[in-house]
Amino acid sequence: MQWEIPVKPKRMLSTKRRPTSDRGEVTRQRLLEVAIRIFAARGFDGARTRDIAEAAKTNLVSIAYYFGNKQGLYHAVARHVATRWAARQEPLIRQAQTSMARPGITHRELVGILCTLLCDFTRLILGDFLPDYYGKFVSQAASGPAREFSVINRGLAPLRVTVAEAMAGLTGESATSPAIQVRALSMIGSCSLFRRDRPAVLRALKWKQIGAKEIKVIEKAIRANIQAMFCQSSNRNSE
Repeated sequence: MQWEIPVKPKRMLSTKRRPTSDRGEVTRQRLLEVAIRIFAARGFDGARTRDIAEAAKTNLVSIAYYFGNKQGLYHAVARHVATRWAARQEPLIRQAQTSMARPGITHRELVGILCTLLCDFTRLILGDFLPDYYGKFVSQAASGPAREFSVINRGLAPLRVTVAEAMAGLTGESATSPAIQVRALSMIGSCSLFRRDRPAVLRALKWKQIGAKEIKVIEKAIRANIQAMFCQSSNRNSE
């Protein structure tokens, strides 16, 4: 006679636990998204955990359970934003680094890589992939607690490093030199201007919005600036 080991109680136990876990994760994610929006609008000091809990349709106990306190929630928000940002850019940055490591890469190819990186970054901060309040949170986190800014900075670092390496390949300088680092930051910053100072940009350009059509105009200008900056210098060096 063969004995059968009953497994029904174990299966019933796992089925009962899963929905509870799923509901908990949904609540945690909802708290994060609401907190990003409120922290972005009010900053760390101006945001109240009670308002965040109410907007997320939960209670203060949930914030204490998942994040400990307001500081823990803010840190989790910074990590969440940086993770989503980095995940969106990672494939293109990896492709750019692979191309730049190839022996014999041409000046024209490096210019193309630089244009692609900065235009993609512009689409990321101006498009619909991430809600607008993500960008606002990053902007205000720059003047917030150093610990949280360092988390955000780690998410943005791969782009800055890769832009600096592309520029170094075009100029013959070291990618870690202060001059190249400053130029890389200034180019990324000029793209960020369209998101950070959106109201001023709209007034100056007499645009009603920054949609798909306007983003294409901005991308075209970015490409023209990069080509003027590096293609002309290449022509002068070859004379």
